[in-house]
Amino acid sequence: MRKFNFGYLFILVTVVFFSTYEVVSKTIIGKVDPFQINFLRFFIGGSLLFLFLLIKRDVKIDRKSLMIVSAAGILNVVFSMNLLQLSLNVAYAKAAVVAVIFSSNPIFVSIFAAVMDKEKITLFKAAGMFLGMLGIAVISINGQAFRDINILSPLLALMSAGLYGLYTVVGRRASSKIGSIKMNAYSFLIGSLILLSVLLIKGLPAFKFDCSAWPQVVYLSVFVTGIAYLIYFMGLVRTGAGSGSVVFFLKPVLASVFAIVFLGEKITLNLIFGTFLILLGMAVMFYWEKIRQRFV
Repeated sequence: MRKFNFGYLFILVTVVFFSTYEVVSKTIIGKVDPFQINFLRFFIGGSLLFLFLLIKRDVKIDRKSLMIVSAAGILNVVFSMNLLQLSLNVAYAKAAVVAVIFSSNPIFVSIFAAVMDKEKITLFKAAGMFLGMLGIAVISINGQAFRDINILSPLLALMSAGLYGLYTVVGRRASSKIGSIKMNAYSFLIGSLILLSVLLIKGLPAFKFDCSAWPQVVYLSVFVTGIAYLIYFMGLVRTGAGSGSVVFFLKPVLASVFAIVFLGEKITLNLIFGTFLILLGMAVMFYWEKIRQRFV
């Protein structure tokens, strides 16, 4: 009897956690400042990952890796995640739309990898990028008259996805040397401490906000940021890095379902068609060679 690979279960649980991020964040708008949410998320989540490193007695990091990890933390925590939160705070922003656009970040990973790491962009990758960007445009327009389009929320989500793609390329340089858990533990903590200085400059308290939002804040910090990242990397160890792409294939689908069930959002034809184009684009980018070899 074949032994069950728990790595796929870990990946599946991670997908569910990640898919709830935009929906849960939407429920605390007006109760917690976006900068507060991200400070708490990454400070608490980073502390959990660092605690795991302490248990393993593996906290040492060299100066060069620390510099790269610091850059990754600034890109992810200070810029990308705050833009994502701000995109949800825009009037009439849809959690499902934001989730789908952010899930296009693997497209930007390929772009930045080509520029920074000299990775070749093949014809099928270029075709996949085109399909993905076309899907983003379809979702952003969302079937409205041009004069009525509120482009700010999709634009902020797109900027967040782009910066997350850059963070991924920068972060994997450190990950290849010190490991993904250590890279994220340090980048989360460094990014959150820099974000703390932003809160102080803005005159915002770090831990004081509407008490009714604490359950969501704890969930986003402990489960979506801490536990989800930890089991994600545990899953990748057991299944291989390629399986990680399933997170960004399933996230927009699940996030849309959660938005319908818990927020009462209406899913438009534009969102469905745009999501299909983005998923098709990523499938072409990641799996075209395997598909071609199987059928040719």
